[in-house]
Amino acid sequence: MADTPSHVTGSLLTIGDEILLGDIQNGNARHIAAELRARGFLLDRIVTVGDIEDTIVEHLWQCLEGSHFVIVTGGLGPTDDDRTCAAVSRALGRPLICNSNYADWLKDRLAKAGVEWSREIERMTELPEGAVKLGLDSAGFFVIHKDIPCYFLPGVPEEVKLLLEKDVLPDLEARFPNRHAYRKHIVRIQGLLEVQVNRKLRSLDPVDGIDIGYYPQGRENWVSIFAAAPNEEECQTLLQNARDKIVSLIGARHVSGHNDDCLEKVIGRLLRERSWKLVTAESCTGGLLSRKITAIPGASDYLDRGFVTYSNRAKNELLGVPEELLGQYGAVSAQVARALAEGAAANASAQVSVAITGIAGPGGGSAEKPVGTVFIACLTPMGERVEKFSFGEATREQIQESSAQAALTMLWELLSEDAPLVCE
Repeated sequence: MADTPSHVTGSLLTIGDEILLGDIQNGNARHIAAELRARGFLLDRIVTVGDIEDTIVEHLWQCLEGSHFVIVTGGLGPTDDDRTCAAVSRALGRPLICNSNYADWLKDRLAKAGVEWSREIERMTELPEGAVKLGLDSAGFFVIHKDIPCYFLPGVPEEVKLLLEKDVLPDLEARFPNRHAYRKHIVRIQGLLEVQVNRKLRSLDPVDGIDIGYYPQGRENWVSIFAAAPNEEECQTLLQNARDKIVSLIGARHVSGHNDDCLEKVIGRLLRERSWKLVTAESCTGGLLSRKITAIPGASDYLDRGFVTYSNRAKNELLGVPEELLGQYGAVSAQVARALAEGAAANASAQVSVAITGIAGPGGGSAEKPVGTVFIACLTPMGERVEKFSFGEATREQIQESSAQAALTMLWELLSEDAPLVCE
């Protein structure tokens, strides 16, 4: 091992027809990549293949070329479509041999559960020659091939996470102790389009070890900072300097948070600091805004209650929206949005209220108020806003999601000290 830190890169091969067919998301790939990066390892390729033995063999050979390590997930069960072990045997030229310790343990466990031993189950105990079993309560194993450590994990996400933390990462850290440090930082930006963000950051001078990326995330825009350095201290310094320059160029008033500081989390902190209570009134979003807010632990500190007033009758009976107002302007209007927010605040004796009313579609629109028309009202001691949004031709789910996110953005702007207070 060289004295100077090196970049340690590997390949990830995920196996499963269910991934290629779109039946499940490839969450294992995301989790493995993030955990590796946090420990100083990078993936230079992620490949997904189906449950075809020849294809697995071909891509396993490719992954072994130029990789410091290889991780494979999926295809280790007892069914006919679990072909990873056979493919590894062919690719590495290692015959399948029964692992007696695993076989004894599995027989005992199945006997206690009243499950009869079968040839299909016995196949799970046959591993490529020289393989080391990773634990007994899962199907993973480990092989060194031409000095390249290869880790074969099951496809079940919970088992992948367990084996990665317990076996794979510690082994990689021991094998490659002298490696670069990598850190990633996300700056969350509100109120600017992606092209505007890019324009503001054009004056950034290139810095060795720093890569900048741009990622639209719904109504937010993220700037990703990726830092690489020979050690943790240098990496953190690079990252901090880049972050400070980016925030300065963007303007702090547009930065809502960093990394996992989603709007609902930041809003919660702002409310908690002021000891203010929040109440929501939702029509077209059907409680989605409240669900987002309550997804944050400790939301009971500031969220008092939420109303889903879908019908005009509910708007009138629960939140006191006058029937004349509903008749004159319609449920989807600035006037009714504000009345919903006022009624909710009065009902809960809350300092802050947010109301959403709109047309999520696919039906219900008109020439004057097409599908995607949404009105949002926010009332706070620091100011208030009532705003109309047009989310255009989108699905019902997209309009609901956009509406909830727009409400969070509006609330954040009003609660943030530097935010412009716009009253309409």
